[in-house]
Amino acid sequence: MSSGGVVIIPTDTVYGFSCDPGNEEAVRRIYELKRREDKPFIILDSSIDRIVSRYFKKDPFTEMMINEFIKENLWPGNITLIADKNNDLNFSFLKNIKKIAVRYTTNEIISRICGKIDSGIISTSINISGEKFLNDISEINSVWSDKVDFIMNSETAGNSSSSIIELISENKCVKFIRISDQVLEKEIETKISGTVKICR
Repeated sequence: MSSGGVVIIPTDTVYGFSCDPGNEEAVRRIYELKRREDKPFIILDSSIDRIVSRYFKKDPFTEMMINEFIKENLWPGNITLIADKNNDLNFSFLKNIKKIAVRYTTNEIISRICGKIDSGIISTSINISGEKFLNDISEINSVWSDKVDFIMNSETAGNSSSSIIELISENKCVKFIRISDQVLEKEIETKISGTVKICR
């Protein structure tokens, strides 16, 4: 990945296409593989320092909510947070986009990759946009082995995509964009409702 390749790796949710988000050619290839238009990708990173200082706009509400998610053991985990993007971030696929989606993970594989390239990585499900994602390694090898540079044959920790929550600074609230299951939704509501209101 450090040399600009596109890979398929297991994460702590499901298998994902991944690449260095700063490599425009690799990002373009993932867009082509997924036949995706202009919808931006999630950044997956193992460094909370990078997440706070590099990706998100410096904002008291965003920082408060990140600290709250960590305190309540919701982060690291299978929750992606969307918030205002740091204006200094120059990833081409986020050009003219005000928000960024980031997931914090301590997954060993991801941690090694992120440490090596000193950056988070793009992570997006193994599918053509609009179709069901693949999470079976034999099926992934059959369909995608000749289209990417490397497939890591290992097991994922889950079978569903991450939940997505948006932090809305101007209204001081959070919005559930996608929740993987009702149990998790209830857990999140219970843990953060005393700190912040939930937008519907």
